[in-house]
Amino acid sequence: MNYWLHRIKGGDHAYEYAWPLLFDHNWLSIGWSDFSKEAFLADVREKGCIEAINGWIIDKWGDRPENCRNRWNLYRFLKDMKPGDWVLVPTGGEFSVYEIVDDVILTNETIDRTLIVDWNGNKAVYEEGYLKNENHQYIDMGFYRKVKPIKLHIPRAEYADAVLTSRMKIRLTNANINNLSESIIRAIEHRPIDLKAEVMKDAVPDLLAKIKKLADDAKFEKLVKWYLKAIGANEVTVPSKNESPTEEGDADVVAYFDNIKTAIMVQVKKHSGTTDEWAVSQIKAYEKNHRYGGDYMNQMWVVSTCEKFNEKAERKADEAGVRLINGLEFARMILEAGLQGLSLS
Repeated sequence: MNYWLHRIKGGDHAYEYAWPLLFDHNWLSIGWSDFSKEAFLADVREKGCIEAINGWIIDKWGDRPENCRNRWNLYRFLKDMKPGDWVLVPTGGEFSVYEIVDDVILTNETIDRTLIVDWNGNKAVYEEGYLKNENHQYIDMGFYRKVKPIKLHIPRAEYADAVLTSRMKIRLTNANINNLSESIIRAIEHRPIDLKAEVMKDAVPDLLAKIKKLADDAKFEKLVKWYLKAIGANEVTVPSKNESPTEEGDADVVAYFDNIKTAIMVQVKKHSGTTDEWAVSQIKAYEKNHRYGGDYMNQMWVVSTCEKFNEKAERKADEAGVRLINGLEFARMILEAGLQGLSLS
């Protein structure tokens, strides 16, 4: 038995379809839709897995296989993962653990395509060998494996130790994590890391639900402004919405911390579901066009009530040095700061 970490982000436009497919129907997915043909799986059986992958990289993309280091992610998904293996799937501030059911690999040709629906109920369409969304954009999911749940929605902060938490931050699509089996079993048995974490497990979702009930975006901006003051900002401003043209970016809140010579520029989004890369682009553009003098350093945040950020937002944030804070994380940050003096009037 092996233990795996696997991200079900897929490729372009796959994010919003991959989650429901896993959580509602127990199908684990990966991208590589260009290879999602029964002919490819026939080549895997005939020639060997990595040999088939290498051959299709050359034939489909005209590239050298060694330039596609992520091909080993597909190899692990198709060949190394075996029935009975456990797969840890990170999701925002949580993770879930599944068991591989069998050796059957499905493609876009053989999967029950009625199951491929996004979290808003929009069905994927199958055109010319590819899945597409309602805007006729390619959905880069290509291969599927049946799994069964072992334990779902385990809060990271409460039940993942430091080593497991660190491993879940790696950017690879998948990886063998046999050395973390004890940490995974501890989490599944719901042995909390500490009492504070046990209390936070209940308090954080409850607080986030109340935050989402705020009347409008302006109330949420006030909450972010209050938080920044609560953690020591000397001054917190709300830039005029007409201060800059769109191409120069936008910040909803800017906080100044004199003692550490830092300005934190924040895009605030009251969203459900996901927040996309536009917020990252806007705060990065704002930071570029609003340099503060002296020895001040700039930090860029996007704070959203969303469950998660889409893959493009995560990738762009990594490249731009923007911190992404989803709803659960921000609720936790508020509780850590304490609620004394909280008022949004």
